[in-house]
Amino acid sequence: MLTILTLLLQPAAGGGAVVGSKAINFTLKTFQGKPVTLSKLRGKVVLLDFWASWCDPCREEMPFLDILQKKYGPRGFTVLAVNIDNSSKNALAFLQQYNIKLPSLWDKQKKVVSAYDVQAMPTTLIIDQRGWVRFIHHGFKAEKFPVYKRQIEMLLLQGRADSLSKRSRKTRGVPR
Repeated sequence: MLTILTLLLQPAAGGGAVVGSKAINFTLKTFQGKPVTLSKLRGKVVLLDFWASWCDPCREEMPFLDILQKKYGPRGFTVLAVNIDNSSKNALAFLQQYNIKLPSLWDKQKKVVSAYDVQAMPTTLIIDQRGWVRFIHHGFKAEKFPVYKRQIEMLLLQGRADSLSKRSRKTRGVPR
């Protein structure tokens, strides 16, 4: 049983991320040229989404991700939408057409999508405040939106509880 659990928690031979693994750090630039490093977002719940302009489920998913960003952003949450199109022109046209304001990054050389061993579009990872992959979703259907919300809310509440617990220990002089 322990062997099976160990195998399930390890990344595939080709790399990638699995639930319970540390998120793979990267730095990519936004379409405006601003570098974004995943590890610098520690302390926030991060929804990392891999998408392409030619992907129909991605087109359906993006407005929902925009809603999540607006709703939970002020509470310590962010979406990073990683585009894998060969041309930034198509991605930018898509973002403009659908009025998407998410932090959108371009994986021009496909290094991040390869590191995460993404096999389907969209692929969405939800990463906790400490940088651990907690949930992975492949594909998108509108019915999944409430699931995303529950998972994000759970992580935000856990993070808040952890923070309060640490503060309480400090004020009482209890070691960590």
